Amino acid sequence: MTIPKKGSRKIVVESIEYRWTIRSKPTYNQSAFGNDMTATVELAESPMSVLSISFPWMRCDGWIGNPVIPVTPKDIESCIKGALSEGWKPEIKGGAFKYVHEAKI
Repeated sequence: MTIPKKGSRKIVVESIEYRWTIRSKPTYNQSAFGNDMTATVELAESPMSVLSISFPWMRCDGWIGNPVIPVTPKDIESCIKGALSEGWKPEIKGGAFKYVHEAKI
C-alpha cells in the first residue's frame, strides 16, 4: 500500500525524503469514541514499508468536542526519528510499523 501523492506532504529527515499524510476524514471510531489520531509515513521514492503513527489525542473534526491539537511537520520528524531508532526499516518491504507519539504537555 502506498500513500497517494495527492493530499500528502513531503518531509526530509536526515537527508532522506519521506511522504506523510493524515486521513482527510475521521474513521467512525475516531469520530464516535475519540480514538487516537493517526498518520502514515513512507519513503517518497520506492516506498516499501509504511510507518503508522498514533497520536494520543482526538481529531478536531470528531463528534466529541475537544481541544484542537495540530500535528506539525516537527511532530512527524520526531516520530520518524523515533521509529527509526526503534527498528523501522522503510527501505525493506514489510507490514506497517506501529509507533506511538509521546503526549504533548
